[in-house]
Amino acid sequence: MTQDVLPPAAPASARPRPVRRVVAVVSAVLVLPPLAVLLALTILGSRSEGPTEVIVGGWDSEAIAGASVQIALLAFVVAVCAIPARRWWLLLFVPLRLAACAALLLAAFAAALTGGSIVPVVADGCSTGYVVSERAFLLSARIEVLRVEGILATPVDSVQTDDGHTPFAQGSYMAVVEGDEVRVWHTFDSSTEPLATVGEPQLVLPRLLDPADAACGLVGGREPTAQLPPDPVSPDPDGGPRLSDQIGDTRDEVVRMASLALEAATGPVTDASGAPVSIPAASELVCDGSTGLGLTIATGDNEHSYAAILAAFDDAGYAKDRAMQEDLRDDGVIRLSARDRSTIDGMLHLGLSAACRLP
Repeated sequence: MTQDVLPPAAPASARPRPVRRVVAVVSAVLVLPPLAVLLALTILGSRSEGPTEVIVGGWDSEAIAGASVQIALLAFVVAVCAIPARRWWLLLFVPLRLAACAALLLAAFAAALTGGSIVPVVADGCSTGYVVSERAFLLSARIEVLRVEGILATPVDSVQTDDGHTPFAQGSYMAVVEGDEVRVWHTFDSSTEPLATVGEPQLVLPRLLDPADAACGLVGGREPTAQLPPDPVSPDPDGGPRLSDQIGDTRDEVVRMASLALEAATGPVTDASGAPVSIPAASELVCDGSTGLGLTIATGDNEHSYAAILAAFDDAGYAKDRAMQEDLRDDGVIRLSARDRSTIDGMLHLGLSAACRLP
């Protein structure tokens, strides 16, 4: 009588892994849709009519492409990790898995660092047919204005702001429809800046919609105002009125404080081209509801000069304030914005602004 001998059981590592194979196949298939989206964005973006963006809700082409890359990388990571690899195949798959994981983390970090927003431009509660794509990166922000037709949009203009400021997302802009134009003013450094429809707008766009076609009742931007609102007037510590407390023609005071700033700086004081800096006469400044003067200077000692300029304004009775990367001084009418960007462009950036009304 013979006894059947069963073959030895295969080791667990040699048994088939149907679940892992299914996961690998499904993940590999899921790589294809985001790649198709990227291909479609590339084709649309290179149309003969000019560059074209895709706008879907609050997502533009760059955001959609970034999300597609992350989805494709995630599916690829799952696929290469699910594929069974034995012996010398590990020499290929281990570096491949590590590289795929690193690429996924890098793509997620880049998306978080350069995250953007899509904001419709609203004038007096009505749609203008434009949207703005804002994308902040470190100390600057890129603002692109697009004309929308369905889900497709065409870039028409672009500007940049400082300190990663996104004025449209924060509602610190004003849009006015005048004739065949849409005129837009916005803040540059922060949403706390005074803003009014005086001077030249930052953006002048062709009008797209008739009043009957524009959707109204929308929320966005600030209510247009024709003059800069005066800040509360702070009294002189000695009890006497100051020249800048009288809101009228403040150009002489702006020029006086600009001269004070240059006198406090350590010489030589030059502009970006190396030429000596001079202050224009008060009569050369505008006075159409507001006035102002900007100075970009290099000094013999920027650090010492910056501190001396701020101290001179403090001694003149100006109140201190501070914003991101920016020192502010304010006496109720005249406002100084000071920024030391020596590590970036080697310059000090000063801006003086005030309400200004001719008698």
